[in-house]
Amino acid sequence: MSSKEEKQNRKKLLHSLRMNEKESKIAQMPISTSQLKELFDYLDENLEENGCQHSLVLTEAYLKENSLPVNSVISWLNQYGGYCDCEVLANVEDHFEDLL
Repeated sequence: MSSKEEKQNRKKLLHSLRMNEKESKIAQMPISTSQLKELFDYLDENLEENGCQHSLVLTEAYLKENSLPVNSVISWLNQYGGYCDCEVLANVEDHFEDLL
């Protein structure tokens, strides 16, 4: 049986690993977490009104409107399954919802 101290140490280690994982995710992002959240909100609103065109037309529009690096953000979104606007909202948001 584990002692109370061993359990506490495991808890601290797990917490530390989770924090390192979050920090690593944030460091690899080409935009800030607040900009990413705004992108998700933008897509949520616009997809509800217009539906998905099976392209990144809305994502690109948001990035251009906010003077963000289109090519690097698109490449980064693709790594997480964001190949069209609805996939950015469905797939990428799932990977990063714990950071927002």
